[in-house]
Amino acid sequence: MAIIKLQLGGLHCSRCEKSVKNALADVAREVQIDLTTQIAEIDSDETADKLIDSIEAIGFDAKEI
Repeated sequence: MAIIKLQLGGLHCSRCEKSVKNALADVAREVQIDLTTQIAEIDSDETADKLIDSIEAIGFDAKEI
């Protein structure tokens, strides 16, 4: 179990936030997203690259911080 922090890009509203959370539902135990800073804290056993791939697959930007 690890907390991975990602800087997101392209999120504009709670619907965007929900889309990211849904994309990570199968690979994360918990996802917290701050829309103001666009920083996500993700509790997952997956690698950051796997999480980033899942987010980018739905059209948002992500990078590990």
